[in-house]
Amino acid sequence: MGLSNARTMTRYIGSAAVIDCLDVKLNEELTIQAWGEELNSIVANLPKDKDRVVVNFQSVKFMSSSALRVLITLNAKAKAQKVALFLCSICPNIMEVFKITKLDSIFKIRSTELEAVSSLLK
Repeated sequence: MGLSNARTMTRYIGSAAVIDCLDVKLNEELTIQAWGEELNSIVANLPKDKDRVVVNFQSVKFMSSSALRVLITLNAKAKAQKVALFLCSICPNIMEVFKITKLDSIFKIRSTELEAVSSLLK
């Protein structure tokens, strides 16, 4: 069973926290702000035995540049805490934005949650 917030649901698999994004669109400032606060809080308050985070975007079909900024900030926070951060299940149109902006070279991105969790075990 996972911990659910308004914008995310967190599950634990081994030493990883898997965060499911519940919004279909991450394009309104208040939504993005709440989503970012939830993500940052989850990373900041990870149980001591968790040092890996997978953010699953399976439900997300649209993401604004503000949402990308939230992820860049989250990535920096995760690195500062020595937490491995993976993104997964990003739809093709959003993945294209990651490629155009070269963010695909900054983030560890996997096609599926299974691939991301498997990467964490290596």
